Order: sequence, then structure tokens, then C-alpha cells
Amino acid sequence: MQIVQQSLADQIYTELKNSILRGELAPREKIREDELASRFGVSRTPVREAIRRLSDYGLVNLAPRSHAAIAGISDKEARDIADLRVELECFAIDHISGELLEERLPELSRYAAECIYALSIGERDRSFSEDSLFHIALVETSGNAALAEVYRRLDARIQLLRVKQNLDEDRLVGYLNQHSELLSLMKAGKTDEAKKLIRIHVLHSEA
Repeated sequence: MQIVQQSLADQIYTELKNSILRGELAPREKIREDELASRFGVSRTPVREAIRRLSDYGLVNLAPRSHAAIAGISDKEARDIADLRVELECFAIDHISGELLEERLPELSRYAAECIYALSIGERDRSFSEDSLFHIALVETSGNAALAEVYRRLDARIQLLRVKQNLDEDRLVGYLNQHSELLSLMKAGKTDEAKKLIRIHVLHSEA
């Protein structure tokens, strides 16, 4: 692949991020700058910048005087992240007023639709990105800036959790369709049912 447009680091960052989200790069797999530079037809400078940004985001681990490597999470970390997501999103739902929901509803609905559309055309990585945008927007709708900041900082770990769960397409479609169901419950003021659905949605269980 030859990249000739501007913002080379941005494009390499996006390509590598998408490869991680598609599961094409395995957890703890080493990243070799020279191979990437050759693949993209660029110098090492934009490759290093892209890797640094992926490290800042949390998808890549950087060790001094060593290769960068794709980040991974253990089974326990995955459970901890999922449990924390449930608590944060349920807290957000408890603090979302009807007025705030009405204001952000078009945006939330758009993200929900984009998740399904991206998956339908085979763009699993884009579907995951839109899923993140939906849940970040949901938390932001609470109006609690501190909560939103905490959640955004957790986003990379949540992305790794999605990759680790590795749901087949049929199950993934089912869970993504729950976004619209969640919005319907919230519009109807059914807060307890919405929180129950969040638990099912995040933990992928009926618990």
C-alpha cells in the first residue's frame, strides 16, 4: 500500500488501529518500524508518530530500548473492564434528564444506525469505532464532565475488550441492535429496564 496523501502519520495511525480492531494484529505481537515503513512506502518518522499515538491511546505498549507491541488484556482485566463499564453507564443513565436525552437523541440514533451499517458491509473495525462513539455520547449525555472524562480514558481498554470477546457476526448484530432498544427504554422513562439492558449488553449475558 502506497500512501501519498498528506497527514501520513494520521493515515498510518488509522490503518494500524483498524488492523488491531479487526483482530489482524494479535495481542503482544511486536511492531516493526522498518516493515511498516516499507509497507506504506514512507520513512520511519510518520510510522513512529503513529505508534506513539497508538501508545497514548492505549492500544500499543512501548518499552524503552525495545520493540513496540500490541496491547492485550487478561481474562481478569476483561471482566474488570466490563464490570466497570456497567457501573459507569448505569450511573450515567441515572443522571440523564429527558431534556438532555432529547438534545442528544439524533446523535445517539445516528451512531446506533452506523454500527449496524458498518457491520453489514464488512467493516467490523468501523462498527467497533461507532459503538465506542455511541457509548461515549451516552455517558456525555449525563452532563457529568468528570464521568465523561473517566469513560473516554477507558475507551482503548474497552476496544481491546471488544476484540477479545470476538463475537460472531450474528451475535454481534443482536447486541448492536440493543442500542436502539436502549434509547427507546430511556425515552419512555424506563430507567431500571434501561440499566438492566446495559448490563446484558456489556456483559453479553442475561444476568
